[in-house]
Amino acid sequence: MKVSKKEVTKKVSNKGTPIKGSSWILGFVIIYTSLQLLIPLRHLLYKRNLQWTHEGSNFSWRMMADHHDTNVSITIEDPRTRDVYIVFPERLLNDKQLTMAHTPYMLFQYIQFLKQLTKQETDIKNPIIRADIQVSVNGKPFQYMYDPTCNLSEVNYSPFKDLKWILPLKKS
Repeated sequence: MKVSKKEVTKKVSNKGTPIKGSSWILGFVIIYTSLQLLIPLRHLLYKRNLQWTHEGSNFSWRMMADHHDTNVSITIEDPRTRDVYIVFPERLLNDKQLTMAHTPYMLFQYIQFLKQLTKQETDIKNPIIRADIQVSVNGKPFQYMYDPTCNLSEVNYSPFKDLKWILPLKKS
């Protein structure tokens, strides 16, 4: 049997041969792209004014949209003796961490930390922790961000629920 030169030089084609792993790659690309679009839009699920609370601003398209000035006063009260102690957050936190004052979730975490620290280092078993925090957004007048009468050591946090201890932004 004779083989012609045309048959020998004929190129091999892989048309119609499926590429292995293509469904995995396609699935990854779809999931990755979806997350890149949905994570910045999660702020639409939050109940509170995002300019006020900064909730949903991490990994979003709204970064650095406004400026907050904050006055902070945090106290711990011993329910047995009614003694009140002033907390100076700047003694435990650096400047970047002090932004917790105008971010409800970060304040909630800090209050939980203070609660544990107070229980460990003092004989106060159920401290009453209050925060007198006033915030100014973009140079507007200062107003309370959190209820100053609320015992923050007993509150819960959820970005999707209406929380009574977070006061709404007053339009001025």
